[in-house]
Amino acid sequence: MYRLLIFILFFSHHAMANMKIAPLRVITAEANTTQKFLVSNTGDKPIRVRIAPSFIASPMAEYQTRHNNMTPEMEDLTPFLRVSPPVISKLMPNERKIVRLRIAELPNSYEKGEYRTHLKFTQEVIRKVNTPANNNESISFDLTMLVNSSIPIYYQKKDTNSPPKAIIQCSNNKLKIINNSRYQQKIELLNDNIYKQLILLRQSDLNIAYKGKTTIKVNDEQQEICL
Repeated sequence: MYRLLIFILFFSHHAMANMKIAPLRVITAEANTTQKFLVSNTGDKPIRVRIAPSFIASPMAEYQTRHNNMTPEMEDLTPFLRVSPPVISKLMPNERKIVRLRIAELPNSYEKGEYRTHLKFTQEVIRKVNTPANNNESISFDLTMLVNSSIPIYYQKKDTNSPPKAIIQCSNNKLKIINNSRYQQKIELLNDNIYKQLILLRQSDLNIAYKGKTTIKVNDEQQEICL
């Protein structure tokens, strides 16, 4: 008689050092194309890796507020992704394998704009568990599940018209940026002490504090100095 003994434990984020993934972000405007990810085992134990699309409703919620008319269905790219293989059954130490992601073309009924999801990589360390000496027919394994790693995936269904520019408001060391467009905005904050780079999703507001004279850049196209 054979048994499979599975222990699922959750470790802190540093455990992800056992697995390296590249690239860490995908933005594309081309449908029916294949994106490649290189998954490496940098640890000293064999691992199993599960890969699946996973939509995150409110990433970066600590500084970002979605507009009231936004719903997950309006931007969820998950149904249009295909992953191959969905499971890497065994990845040995120092071994690398390629995972392919295909993004299908969105139906004509979907409006122009940006759609998103995450590609979640879940690693499990494979270890043999010692079995009682008097039970030679018993085989057990320990699959220790570590913290997930999620890669953001963005697909932009392009419009011929230029999207509206972001609205920048700043006073009393408080910054607000309003993004009314259907595409993300790259936000940069720079002063004598800090440099921050943030992604403001489509139809969202950014609210964040700053200290002193700070230069605000949006998509390398807009620039404003906040005092």
